[in-house]
Amino acid sequence: MTITYITCLLSLCLLLFFFSCKNKNQGPNAQAGKLPHGFTKNLDTIKYYSVTLEQVDAHTFEVIDDCFCKDAHQVFYFSSYRESSDYFMTKKRSVQKLEGADAATFVSLGDGYAKDKSQAWSKNQTFKVADIPSLTVLNGHFVRDNIHAYIAGAPIAGSDGKTFELIDDAYAKDALHYYYVQAYSDGGYEVKAISCQYGSFQVLDYQFAKDAHNAFYLGNKINGADPAGFELLGNGYSKDAQHVYFESGQVAGADPQTFVLFKENEHSLGATVYARDKNGIYINETAFKGVDVATFKILNEKYTLDKNGVYFNMKKVKNADPNSFQVYPHYMGDADAVDKNHKYGDGKVVE
Repeated sequence: MTITYITCLLSLCLLLFFFSCKNKNQGPNAQAGKLPHGFTKNLDTIKYYSVTLEQVDAHTFEVIDDCFCKDAHQVFYFSSYRESSDYFMTKKRSVQKLEGADAATFVSLGDGYAKDKSQAWSKNQTFKVADIPSLTVLNGHFVRDNIHAYIAGAPIAGSDGKTFELIDDAYAKDALHYYYVQAYSDGGYEVKAISCQYGSFQVLDYQFAKDAHNAFYLGNKINGADPAGFELLGNGYSKDAQHVYFESGQVAGADPQTFVLFKENEHSLGATVYARDKNGIYINETAFKGVDVATFKILNEKYTLDKNGVYFNMKKVKNADPNSFQVYPHYMGDADAVDKNHKYGDGKVVE
């Protein structure tokens, strides 16, 4: 009797649980839910965070990846961004319809690129390519088809798309050319073919390369450099048996046999590099004339001294005392250095 009672009670509980779940699934939130990348769906409404998508078909809506979404008839590009006026306070959201995009054939290629049967897209902008079916993405900046390679949506002059490949962040090649990839601080890129002997070309680092006849800096020929004995010294310096070079230019009068860099360059931000040889001191490609080599000392990228005085960018600081002169790790008001008599800012007395 007791077993029969317990069995009936359990059966009743299971029935109540079943009908409770069924009623919930048939309620007003039956079609609600979270979608990827910040989207939500509630009945016929699709939202990207707080942004409601207008005139979208919620039943066929899908999030393609972290840039694109679509329904049966239209395609959208979505993004999050910040404005300078309240950069750290508020993140903005945007959803833009891609006018002219064919939803049925639209596919994402990754890294913000996509295509449909007749157009290529970079985020919310179209760009022209020679062969839509073969279009593929190499990274966030480069794509290719079977005809050309493209950078930021523009064809790379002379490129062979079928064989184009990236070597690293600074170099690329195809069956016809090697290329130097110059990245600029504003986010722009320049890609140029290197006039080299293809079969003997070697990448040495992100700035330098050579072939059987020439050495190159940023893809440009270093005039007079002998590739047979060419070697890198660091911080933009190189040399062969006869000359020393800084970036793409020859360092006049420098002796390659005794030329060495100062260890203080390890802390350089890159704009100013110091070196020496048996003849003197050099700052980048320029000889520091008149300085005493034996007592020369580097204080930072701007200030140096010797037994005769203090120098700011190779110009003597008037009346500065080399024995007590010290530089600040950062500006203290208008001053970046001090000695027993004065404070200095950019090589001039400020106090």
